[in-house]
Parts: sequence; C-alpha cells; structure tokens
Amino acid sequence: MKNIIKFIPVIILSLVFTSCLKSDLDELPAFEEAEITQFRFEYRWFDESSTQLKVVQIDTESTINGASVDCILTVPDADGDFTTAIKNQVSLSNIVGYADISTAATMAPVGNTPVLGTPGDFSSGNLQYEVTAADGTKKTWTLNIVSFNN
Repeated sequence: MKNIIKFIPVIILSLVFTSCLKSDLDELPAFEEAEITQFRFEYRWFDESSTQLKVVQIDTESTINGASVDCILTVPDADGDFTTAIKNQVSLSNIVGYADISTAATMAPVGNTPVLGTPGDFSSGNLQYEVTAADGTKKTWTLNIVSFNN
C-alpha cells in the first residue's frame, strides 16, 4: 500500500503537465517556392600534421537566369594552411557544392549530378538539380560552371 501511495503524486503530476492542445493553433503556410537563390563551393582536405579536416571557400559568383545558375569559380590565393601544393590539387572534380534554396524546400540531384554537401565531380556538363517546394511544386534547375580559375 505504501508503494502505491508513493506513485500517486507522480501520476497526478504527469496528468497535470500533459498538453492536449488541439485548437487555436496557427495555420502555417504551405510554401510554393522552389527556387535556388545562391550556389557556393568549397574545397576540403585532410591535414596530416594536425589530423584535422581543413576547408577553404572558393570564391563563387552566381548569376540566376530563370531556372539556370551560372557560376564563375575562383580558387583563393595560397595562405597559411592552404599551401600552393594544396591549391594545385583543387579542381572541378573534387570540390563540394552547396546551395541556398527556398524556405522548407528540398533539393536532389538529377541523374549523375553530384550530391551537394559531399565532394563531387562538377567537371561534366548537364548538371541538374530538382528543387521541391513544401507544397510539392517541383522545378528543375541547371547548374553551369562558366569558368574555373585556379
């Protein structure tokens, strides 16, 4: 009997602090935009001396033209950990791309286009990504690497 009495306050507190709110909730919008607003790139390498992953941002000039993104990439000058030897290893076949897209949208590569966020080969043509808005609207985007300056 004493054990049951010990658990009564826990049961009462559990019931009191449980929320069952089902009304007066704000209606959230179903976003319909499936846009890319910016594309960026970076190069990653493993530094043996410090056993760390290092990252350098590649200067990217993105121009949006309808459902196409034209990018001019410029590898920054060697400096500090980013030595000339490491800079010379940077190419379109081993960089990481990422994009800014519409609120609540998702993005997926089409065909053999590299997955964003991981090192990939952006040297081939016909790079396409499909952006899906929160309401299900889909838009296919083409990524064009106009020039790569190392």
